[in-house]
Amino acid sequence: MRFLAGSHHFGYLTYRPSDPSEHNVLNQTIENVERFGEPADVELKAGEISIHSDLLLHGSEANDSDRRRCGLTLRYCAADVRAGLGWNAKGVVVSGADPSGHWGNPQRPGND
Repeated sequence: MRFLAGSHHFGYLTYRPSDPSEHNVLNQTIENVERFGEPADVELKAGEISIHSDLLLHGSEANDSDRRRCGLTLRYCAADVRAGLGWNAKGVVVSGADPSGHWGNPQRPGND
């Protein structure tokens, strides 16, 4: 995985929707990323994890191995936070209530 060291200090950065040929997982591209920090490569071994701010610019090259690569993103926020890009549809309220109904809070399979 490649990080741009210190890029999280810039806060939220403006992006453009990625072209499908860019194969970006979140379909977001930030132009001229090199201005936001020095690249730092971190090779994670099987079973290792990276915990970092979602504001930290990061990414990786395509997986060309014969082994599966898996990623999981967890974000915690108060129920009154508003998410864009449809991300709220997958949001789960873990404590309290969401009186506005902004968060999708989908039922777990088998818990109808």
